[in-house]
Amino acid sequence: MIPELDPDEFVSFLADLWDARGWETSVRERADETHFVIGKRGDGKRGVIYVFPTTTATVTERHLKQFVGFCRKRGVDVAVVATQGAFAEGARRIAGQRSVHLLDRSALANTVEEGGFEDVLGEYTEASGLDAAVEKLEEFGVPVPAALVERVAGAGAAIDSIRERFDRGDGGAGGESGSDGGSRAVGGTDPADGPSPGGSGESNRGHFGALTSHLRGLSSRSIPAVVIPLVLVVAFVLGATMGPAVGLGSPLASGGDGGTDVSAVSTAGANATVDVRWNAKTTDSLTVNGTTYDAPSEQKFLLVRMNVTNRDGAPTQFGQSALVVDVAGERYAHQPLDGVTGFPSAGLFEPGETREVWTVFSVPENGTSATLLTTDETGVRFVRDPSLAPEATVESGSD
Repeated sequence: MIPELDPDEFVSFLADLWDARGWETSVRERADETHFVIGKRGDGKRGVIYVFPTTTATVTERHLKQFVGFCRKRGVDVAVVATQGAFAEGARRIAGQRSVHLLDRSALANTVEEGGFEDVLGEYTEASGLDAAVEKLEEFGVPVPAALVERVAGAGAAIDSIRERFDRGDGGAGGESGSDGGSRAVGGTDPADGPSPGGSGESNRGHFGALTSHLRGLSSRSIPAVVIPLVLVVAFVLGATMGPAVGLGSPLASGGDGGTDVSAVSTAGANATVDVRWNAKTTDSLTVNGTTYDAPSEQKFLLVRMNVTNRDGAPTQFGQSALVVDVAGERYAHQPLDGVTGFPSAGLFEPGETREVWTVFSVPENGTSATLLTTDETGVRFVRDPSLAPEATVESGSD
């Protein structure tokens, strides 16, 4: 799955992706904050990407029907709908009937990989490598001090500043340093590195040139690539001693959450009716109160544990039947386990009530990413909480 992008960057990424595939594109923003990426090809074909750029967007059947009508009237040959959010079941049905291509972040990741467009995606993700690494550490439950992040981020700017001073000292920033601010190492011989007459002066000149060359190879983008491995090593060591305290433990030791990147799509923001703090892991089997359940053949379990709070002033229904997991465009409902459930009381939450629940899905064992979605109209905000241990437990005497 591609990383979450700023909405404007998501639109630009889609336009650049089509440019890389031979389309000539233009972008038009609509009044409802959706966008059209309009494309033309040399063979005369016309295409449109209808973009819902936010992670809270849900593309409905009505949206698809309106878009199909628009494409028919305008003679559009290639119709695409893209979102960082979710597609409702009705939208997927209409898309299948009308040959409309649907792109969520999981499908876009496949497009990037299959087409070799990593460089296009890199234009939007490379600069945020530090943020992505910190986010991943926090998902594992590793506390990363804000002061450390600021110091690492500031190191890139400091290197750029020093590099510019050395460039001015050896005759300016011309030559091979590049318009990208020196984000690549420089090959060949720089005139500043050449010998100069006179004993120690020649030696000093050589050291100065070598330092200049090294500084040119560093930038604010390359600094996180140097520092982050060190942070990861420190995080791993911290995990050995702090795991029990921060909820780290086995997920890190087993390679994250079993090799599947799990995310969740909210349907509401700060005004959500239901707040869901969650964490997840994949496993081949689950043991609940002494009973072991094995995943079906060629599948694995995705266990999601949630701390659910009803923010509404009235009772709210939030049951596992409203939750699905999207893997590579296919949706999977929860997997019932014989004689045990993690959602007592049919998912009914009283006003202000907070309760921990869990559910489990059977997903393809070769899936590399999964997205947790809610299919009802309740406004839900998902927030990943690495401190929440993804376990399937049932208190003694409960249903």
